[in-house]
Amino acid sequence: MSTARGRASGTGSSTGSGSGSGTDTDTEVAVVGAGPVGLTAALALARAGIGVTVFESEPELSTEWRASTFHPPTVEIARHLGIADAMLAAGLIAPRYQVRDRTDGLIAEFDFGALGDETEYPFRLQLEQYKYTQILRDTLAAEHPDVTIRMGRGISDLRDAGDHVVLQSGPHRSTARWALATDGARSTVRKVLDCPFEGLTYEHRYLVLSIDYPIDTLLPGICDVNYISDPVEHLLVLRVPDVWRVVVSVPPEVSSEEAVSDSYVGQRLRTLLGDQPDLVLLERKTYAVHQRVVDSFRHGRVLLLGDAAHINSPMGGMGLNSGIHDAFDLSVQLTGHLRGELDESVLDLWATRRRKAAVETVQEITHRTTTALAESDEHQRRRFQQQMSDIAADPRRAKAWMMDAAMISNARAYDLPARNGT
Repeated sequence: MSTARGRASGTGSSTGSGSGSGTDTDTEVAVVGAGPVGLTAALALARAGIGVTVFESEPELSTEWRASTFHPPTVEIARHLGIADAMLAAGLIAPRYQVRDRTDGLIAEFDFGALGDETEYPFRLQLEQYKYTQILRDTLAAEHPDVTIRMGRGISDLRDAGDHVVLQSGPHRSTARWALATDGARSTVRKVLDCPFEGLTYEHRYLVLSIDYPIDTLLPGICDVNYISDPVEHLLVLRVPDVWRVVVSVPPEVSSEEAVSDSYVGQRLRTLLGDQPDLVLLERKTYAVHQRVVDSFRHGRVLLLGDAAHINSPMGGMGLNSGIHDAFDLSVQLTGHLRGELDESVLDLWATRRRKAAVETVQEITHRTTTALAESDEHQRRRFQQQMSDIAADPRRAKAWMMDAAMISNARAYDLPARNGT
């Protein structure tokens, strides 16, 4: 297949930029997937003057309610990209979170205000993922109209041609100096590359209920983010700007159809809330829970990041954040390389660094949290409760715990590039 010449409408010139290649391409960087990670990468690169084209298989941006937690380093990235104010205006600041037990109630409470000397954002920002994506899209449209977002133009095939990548979208062919796979857990790019995506699938699934009712009036004493342990069905109860969300583990013997039925959902809510008033359920869905990572985040001129590269349990709210960290770190390294300031080896270092961050910290913490909340052995359950209580009671240990939970330790350990003001 020959290299396409010329440039796609609305993208910047990339001829011979940075790396010494004389190849003309349609764009410098092709981003495959217009989710939160892909659009973060697109905005970061565009702000650095890099030509970007985004390919998205769906005709519109997703409005599904998925992830909703943004940790301090991620809000710092948002400030660097000029979108923090919009996020803070649209989101909900959650300064505390609790660890509770279904039977014994409150076990430990952590106040992120103790991190005020570590970050300007000592809290979890609760904001629906789709709103973050819309903020990114609107910012790109307003400030970087040269970035093309091709909705309804998913990538069906791609080929690394040595000094560029050829991407096929139905009958359309495009070329790019580099391609970023940000097309999610079911990544087409990862499948085309035939990359191993090894790990595990948990036996339980999660049932997500989005409820238009002030749940805190039915569960006095809870805060905006609550992890609730239970050997039968552990839970996450959290507030986002529009609704309260209840996430309940579903045992493997319960089918997905049964899990979303009125009878099953009603029983889950009665067990949690007692004889509650009529609750307006805006959403009910189930999803499987995986812990997987790709063999390498770099395959030639194709770089994998976000859910295309690693997925993990949602307990801890780290998956979306780590994907955004992947994108920001990569934007710095790739910009330096395209400008001729950094050797191509920085991309290998990025791939190694971000894979280690995913495996050694994100997956370790989220798996530990998930298994502790679901622990069935009574001795181990009591041990976990005592450990959490002891940590929360010791300011030094509590701060160290929150540094991990807020992903500040992660950002420092894996050299997340400096953000404006950090």
